[in-house]
Amino acid sequence: MKRKFKSTLRLWIISFMALLFWANLSYSGSAQSNGENGQVEESISANLSIQQMNEEAALLYRYALEQDVEKVRGSILRISNGLEHISFEGQTTVEGIHALSETVVEVKEAAVRIKSDTTALQQASAKLRLAADSLANPAKPLWLQYYKIIKDDLQALSLAANQRQNAATLLSRYAALEEHYETVRPAALIRREPYEIAQLDAWLSHTKGLTMGKQPDLSQLQAMMIHGEELVNQLFGREKDESAFVPFVQGPDRRAAGMLITSVIVAALSYAGFRKYRAQQQGIFPFRR
Repeated sequence: MKRKFKSTLRLWIISFMALLFWANLSYSGSAQSNGENGQVEESISANLSIQQMNEEAALLYRYALEQDVEKVRGSILRISNGLEHISFEGQTTVEGIHALSETVVEVKEAAVRIKSDTTALQQASAKLRLAADSLANPAKPLWLQYYKIIKDDLQALSLAANQRQNAATLLSRYAALEEHYETVRPAALIRREPYEIAQLDAWLSHTKGLTMGKQPDLSQLQAMMIHGEELVNQLFGREKDESAFVPFVQGPDRRAAGMLITSVIVAALSYAGFRKYRAQQQGIFPFRR
């Protein structure tokens, strides 16, 4: 009887230990699996790529236009968290990274003030949209499309100075120029050398001072417009305005070709003048004193 009881007790102990072993093993496997899943999710969240950030910035801009505050805040939070884990090595300069970070902060602040200022959120979102695109598409970034807009702003300001418009008009023309430049500035700083941005910043600051006075110095402002066009062309990779006509001769013979064209034009004008003179002599055109 005792022997049978001992055998039964031993069997129960072995079964209990086996059950405990399998329970521990199952718990360990489950914990490891949960840990791996958590690590995968964390890795997906952390490893936000530049392309994904660009796509998220495009969504954020759309949410800002729709004034969907909750989606804007969720989108900017994802960009902000992912920004800490993106590798910018070889992508841009320290100044470019700093400009991008400042733009993210600007969107966050604008999202808080959206009830009192909806325009600020849209402008900040546009800046972030262009900056993210500048990183994702270095060959053909969207911000280069602002070239004509900023050139038109320059021409409008120059025209106002030439026409000697009042201070309010000059300041209004300058404000439009500054707003468009500030929109592309972070994106430009990501792809351009910092000194190019610094030159244009200094030019804008001086130009603003000229337009803010009660009696603006129009002659100096007109001179500044020429320098401003050069800086804008340089910023957008168009150091000289492209001619509407492409020279048909390249290389050393271009000067000779130019002289030939000039000679043809002079000869044509001379012939036209001679024909007009003969026509007047023959009474075809009325004689004018």
